[in-house]
Amino acid sequence: AWAYSVANTPRQDLFDEGYVGALASNEKEFSAEGLAQLHQWQLWQQELESGIELPGSLRAKCRNAFTSASYSESKLQHDVVGELRAAGMDLGEEVLLGSGYRIDALVKFSDGRNVAVEVDGPSHFIDRRPTGSTTLKHRQVARVDRIEVVSVPYWEWNELKNSEMKQHYLRVKLVTAR
Repeated sequence: AWAYSVANTPRQDLFDEGYVGALASNEKEFSAEGLAQLHQWQLWQQELESGIELPGSLRAKCRNAFTSASYSESKLQHDVVGELRAAGMDLGEEVLLGSGYRIDALVKFSDGRNVAVEVDGPSHFIDRRPTGSTTLKHRQVARVDRIEVVSVPYWEWNELKNSEMKQHYLRVKLVTAR
């Protein structure tokens, strides 16, 4: 189910009430990772407006597993957030969104617009292509939370030689986000 969610390949013949019933009857068999992935599948059903929903108790378990995942701030993230602050941006760090996703930074603009900044280090890519988890997160934050996502890939950031270049890079990324 998670792979279909990442690929964004709807299968009404597969993901139906019978499927949800099978999930519910095996609720106790899922690992924390499995529950977290089912939460992402449920978000995908919201994206599709399929009307398919997990039962309330299973949905709550899945969301809890998803939001309980540990996180840590990398040196790269610390550097990017520091430059956002130095550029005078109004932002929140490690913001938990309604979808259950936690984003690295949420930049708030005076016109009411919010933009999520995701600092994407090497673990977010395979050969400079986003992993399934990264692709799914960016898409679901944009569609479910209705917040534009700007990615700061590590190799682009590492090319910037000083604070002035880094702040210019971030301003351009944020201005072009729509």
